[in-house]
Amino acid sequence: MEIDNPKNRKLKNFLDSMGSVLIAFSGGIDSALLLQIASETLKEKVKAATFISPIFPKDDLIRAENLTNRLKINHIEIKFDILSHKVFCKNDRMRCRFCKTKMIEELKKEAKKQGLSYIADGSNVDDMKDYRPGLKAAQESGIRSPLLEAGFTKEDIRNEAKERKIETWNSPSSACLTSRIAFGTYIKKEDLSMIERGEEFLHQLGFEEVRVRYHPPVARIEVSTQQILRLAELSIIDKVVERLKELGFKYITLDLSGYRTGSMNDLLF
Repeated sequence: MEIDNPKNRKLKNFLDSMGSVLIAFSGGIDSALLLQIASETLKEKVKAATFISPIFPKDDLIRAENLTNRLKINHIEIKFDILSHKVFCKNDRMRCRFCKTKMIEELKKEAKKQGLSYIADGSNVDDMKDYRPGLKAAQESGIRSPLLEAGFTKEDIRNEAKERKIETWNSPSSACLTSRIAFGTYIKKEDLSMIERGEEFLHQLGFEEVRVRYHPPVARIEVSTQQILRLAELSIIDKVVERLKELGFKYITLDLSGYRTGSMNDLLF
């Protein structure tokens, strides 16, 4: 069952006017909802593209593969060697813009190859509230954001996804692993692996909203404010410290402000 409201109707009309589209599909709930509605509207004239790179969590790819298999949508996996670019790895405030520009280049090649008229992503209204140079690069390049243009907020997306029984409707937001590394710290594949494995361990302990932020040699852990006291329990602390040091972090800290998206942007302003 889906919610019938002006935003839904506007989204479907917008997608229908596109004729055919390549969806940049991260595996997250935003692009998942967009992909499902696009597939209902455009049928075989919609395809999904997911980037494969050490900068993206492996779980995102698994979710993307599961949904495209269920929807029977042509899923294109693009190998993305962004770590070969020093301008990206130096990790300054324009890192995201450079990365998005390279992704757009690949998406445009794929859309042309597949004979698709448009490229679309899952950006929404709430994304406009954060510092996102990559989003600006996408808009300047002609990438469309149907959810944003139809006025969808993150809450709208989760409500619609829940009604549609999309399994990941309430999953925590995901993001590129480089967003965990302090600006100015050179990005290395082994550090991305440390971060990913650290977060996986915390998920296994039952912490849903988690970020392991890396300020070498310090790991700064963010969990939801409701779970801070649980993480601070001695039995949990011992396990976390042992595992994260085993992974290669020298010092382990708990951020008392709790989990929040884009917290590394505080270093820029």
